[in-house]
Amino acid sequence: MKLNATVIRLLIVVGPLIWALHWVWNTDVRPEKVSLAIAAVIGAVTTIYALFTYEILLQNQKMASAAFASTKLMEQNLRFSHSPNLFYKTISTKDPNFDPTKHIFPINNDDYKLALSVFGEGGVEREFVFAIISNKGRGAATNLTVDTIYNVINNSSTTREATLNKRAAVPILEPNSAVALCIFITKIPTPGDRVTLVSASLIAGDFYRDSIKESPQTIKIKPTIHQVEPETNCVVLLA
Repeated sequence: MKLNATVIRLLIVVGPLIWALHWVWNTDVRPEKVSLAIAAVIGAVTTIYALFTYEILLQNQKMASAAFASTKLMEQNLRFSHSPNLFYKTISTKDPNFDPTKHIFPINNDDYKLALSVFGEGGVEREFVFAIISNKGRGAATNLTVDTIYNVINNSSTTREATLNKRAAVPILEPNSAVALCIFITKIPTPGDRVTLVSASLIAGDFYRDSIKESPQTIKIKPTIHQVEPETNCVVLLA
């Protein structure tokens, strides 16, 4: 049978004390012996008291460590259940009207209103480029801010090359939902047209972060690995 650390420490302390008391008891009875016995008893009691105090401190430390680990685990589980998981991609399409069953909701700014107006004019050639920000996490993203820059080559425009800076703010982006930010519109697309991501950043909080007044999370999108999804009938090149 294995002895635990507490028993071993107790034996290490009590063993020598018993030997010391036995030695004192078997010495000649003199005033010095009485004083020595009293001192030995006081020392024994003090040592045993110190040992028990040390054991109590060890147990309190173990309980505090266990309570801290439990609290940390609960905090991680609570944070995970409220955390969004944001993804960014660029798409091209012939139709700016997104199917609501796919839970993609366009940001209704001036650019999107212009896209609807161009689409309403008819014509099969026009194309639209959107940035799609989707939330695949378990919690909602709050106070989402999108800031993105694209370089555009448009051969049908008098200004062939341009840099477009698009910004948007979304109060809440629910899980399994996405928002679409209009980036580029062309009525006469050509094979030489190109839309290239320069930089993009997403800043968002969540209900847990907001409740503890923690700073929102910033996500930088790397242009070299960002996802593009052109429709098969679109000619504008995405990069």
